[in-house]
Amino acid sequence: MEDKNILIDIIGNELTEDIFSNSIDGLLLLKKGVKINATHIELLKKHQVEPAFAISLIKQHSVSIDKSYTFLLEDVKEIFHNILQKKEDGIEELLTHFAKVLELALKDLSILDIIHQDIDPSNYIYQHSINVGIISAIIGKILGLSKKACHLLGQMGLFHDIGMLAVNPEILQKKERLTQTEYKEIQQHTIIGKSLLFPITQLDILISRTALLHHETINGKGYPNKRTEKDIPIMIQIITIADTFNSMCTNTYQQKKSYYEAINKLINSAQSNVLNPAIVIPFAQFIMNKQLFKKVKLTNNKIAEIIFIHQNDPHLPIVRIENEYLDLRLANPIKISGPA
Repeated sequence: MEDKNILIDIIGNELTEDIFSNSIDGLLLLKKGVKINATHIELLKKHQVEPAFAISLIKQHSVSIDKSYTFLLEDVKEIFHNILQKKEDGIEELLTHFAKVLELALKDLSILDIIHQDIDPSNYIYQHSINVGIISAIIGKILGLSKKACHLLGQMGLFHDIGMLAVNPEILQKKERLTQTEYKEIQQHTIIGKSLLFPITQLDILISRTALLHHETINGKGYPNKRTEKDIPIMIQIITIADTFNSMCTNTYQQKKSYYEAINKLINSAQSNVLNPAIVIPFAQFIMNKQLFKKVKLTNNKIAEIIFIHQNDPHLPIVRIENEYLDLRLANPIKISGPA
């Protein structure tokens, strides 16, 4: 775990000074200006130079989010399986590593474009967990929550679906409609997740509660306990929305949806009293504001440009089609179906 964190901080950066061997006097290992790679790290170790020493001798460039994300994925896979085996090894290191990625994500919100690239189905649960943590923290920032609360949201999202690893993979990968028995087995992941996380003292109590409650809905029709809004902590309601959004925007268990389709569905769920509109609308505004002046395809197959985002109806902006303007609030049933 420690080596992975060090690698993230070093690889790809340039040395500002020469590094010499600690085992052979006077032997130059790496010259000033060298851009460090994994082979260089092995060379340092061979000559009894701690890789951490190089951190003080590099130009401090901002670490790319995609590189950090890749390293984090490997850590999550390792630690999640430790937790399944009732071992707590590496959890503190994982939280530290994840905090670094969250810091990068909260500074550079283009992370959404990285995390929603197509993924290997075998990594789905791990990447979904990371993504939901990142999106949850971003929603927290949008809502004006403290940095501490955003980081807790990130952890809640990271661990929310760990119980899925105990579900029969054949059910998760099934393309046909699930039987009632299979659906009930999937629902058990919430209870399993809580039982796995609750004993872990390094984790905030809200994290195990999130594993249990993230499929509850404010109208009382969720599972496992059919709680209503007043009995679902607002932080967990944020996780539910991040979970729903990421599930729609990835390519594994269902057909991947565009941001526009996903936002339409989130707002429909808010209008149907399934998801909290006080969370959904600001998040939808954020996503749609990032799409301003982009070309999109409408459900009538015409190509348009987004010109103006309405505050309360961000999913129905004003668009321009050639030299004409169309307010989608007044053009029912026309909506945006995806990018042009």
